[in-house]
Amino acid sequence: MNFLQAKDKIYSKKDFYEALKSVGIERGECICVHTELFNLGIALVGREEFLGILLEVFKELLGENGTLIMPTFTYDFCKDRDFDKKNHKSTMGVLTEFFRLQEGVLRSDDPIYSFAIWGKDKRDFLSPTPTCFSENCVYDILAKKGGKIVLLGTDKVGYTFTHFIEERARVSYRYYKEFSGKIIDERGLVREKSIQFYVRDLKQEKSIFSVPKQVDILKANHNFRRESFANACIVSIKARAYLKDTLSILAQDEKALL
Repeated sequence: MNFLQAKDKIYSKKDFYEALKSVGIERGECICVHTELFNLGIALVGREEFLGILLEVFKELLGENGTLIMPTFTYDFCKDRDFDKKNHKSTMGVLTEFFRLQEGVLRSDDPIYSFAIWGKDKRDFLSPTPTCFSENCVYDILAKKGGKIVLLGTDKVGYTFTHFIEERARVSYRYYKEFSGKIIDERGLVREKSIQFYVRDLKQEKSIFSVPKQVDILKANHNFRRESFANACIVSIKARAYLKDTLSILAQDEKALL
């Protein structure tokens, strides 16, 4: 079925399936997908059908033993607002919001960095954590399982995993700040929640990591598989190596990413 046009070329579900395979995504894997869909081209079907096709292809490729994860981050909790797991919309793009509303998808309860998760191992990613990116957070479990970060439609954004690494490395240009409020779960039950967020130190001249420097580390370690697709690209990155190799660089120079 054709669903996307980029310039003078038409793309089918099979084309998308083969593009995902070309960056090394395999059956039974755990993948976390970050998206910039507007870069891809023009949808040839309606919005929901277009988004449904993307999810269908991901699920078909991963199979019944695979796990699909997407970020559904929202920062309202940092502004003294409650986190409503069922009704709080994702700020990470239309596909992530569409995905979190699908049957069988669970949402983690980090009120800042939540994820929507589908598949065989989805419950393995739901452990509560004292900080956004401490041990047993979604990114930590993804790395332990040998999963991948997948960027769809971009190679410029989607590197939130680096914040997980910065916290693991305890870089000095960030510090813990506690946020407290209420979480409303899927059943409407309310509970108090406090979480530590490893935020940027705004007093320091440099505290924002450079995406090009992070990408250079990934490429130097042969951990950046990129293939063109439509008007943009698809990238896959092995999470465990992403963590290990970047930690190694930060151990030598904690400001190497700045």
